Amino acid sequence: MKMRLAFLTAIACVALGGTSSAFAQRKTLKVGDAAPSTTLSGVKVVKEFGNPADIEGKPMVVEFWATWCGPCKQSIPHLTKLQKKYGADRLNIIGVTNPDKDQDDAKIERFVKKQGSRMNYWVVSDEGEMGRNWMKAADQDGIPCAFIVGKQGKIQFIGHPMDRKFEDILGKVVRGRYDHVSMQKAKNHLSEIERARKMNNWDQYYTLSDKVIEIDPVVFYYLHMDRFDVELMDRDNPDKAYQDAIAMSVNRQDDPELLSWMAEHIALSPSIPDDKRNLDVALALVQSARNAGGTKDTAMMVSEAKIRMARGEIDQAVKLQRKASWSAPESRKDEYKRLYQEYKSEAAQVQE
Repeated sequence: MKMRLAFLTAIACVALGGTSSAFAQRKTLKVGDAAPSTTLSGVKVVKEFGNPADIEGKPMVVEFWATWCGPCKQSIPHLTKLQKKYGADRLNIIGVTNPDKDQDDAKIERFVKKQGSRMNYWVVSDEGEMGRNWMKAADQDGIPCAFIVGKQGKIQFIGHPMDRKFEDILGKVVRGRYDHVSMQKAKNHLSEIERARKMNNWDQYYTLSDKVIEIDPVVFYYLHMDRFDVELMDRDNPDKAYQDAIAMSVNRQDDPELLSWMAEHIALSPSIPDDKRNLDVALALVQSARNAGGTKDTAMMVSEAKIRMARGEIDQAVKLQRKASWSAPESRKDEYKRLYQEYKSEAAQVQE
């Protein structure tokens, strides 16, 4: 069904950010820039995917393609797989094409209809305005070409959707853990941090890792796990490692996801010897995460269930995982149900 993309105008003006005057001054649209705004006049929806109102403020992929493009056809199931993986609650993929001498509106519609569930994301057709504002502005002349846009409206990737970097960056963008500008700022520091750790130069290691975390504590969250491992294993100082972890449960409640990941790292990471695991600290971290992020957050329930399993508290793990599987978003239901069945099976084996 065709319809005017008034909702995409809102995406461009609100979710993607930027102004037409600012865009006009740019020589080349590049990674790190605000995604272009546009009126999108004449653009039509060829395939709907979910509620248009739910697109705003979420990460998105804008991919340019054509019915006559062989590589585009190869990327379609890949994009569908990613859309299913992350769900419309976390990501919206929008395939953009335009009528030309090789494909009119009717051919585009027939092609999309024939693809069926293989092409399961938003598909739109325009008269070329999006192509000018995105592709031409970015000096891109080959398709397929995908733009990854974070929820703050900044472009995080421009390139082929089958590029290995595309999927890696997209996963981080969906989690809100990637920013190209921050990565560029920290690039030199990150290599120096790695070198300092290898050389046991701890003063430099901590000084530089502090600087990187200050650049963007959300993007460089993993340095907290790295610093924990330094104290626990490299420096053989478990008391300091766990003191720092406990402190995180208080001073990093602004990032409950980080707390849950730290808890899982302590409880489940194969790099940590069992005699150095402190499952009480892991439990304290995940409970702090749930208090900060909301006790009904299904991802946090799953995280606590994993910790409970590691502690041998199987009945509690089963109850938490069952509750999470019931209330999970569609994109995660299968994964959560599978974990629930695994925990149930283990509980049955213990009872035998």
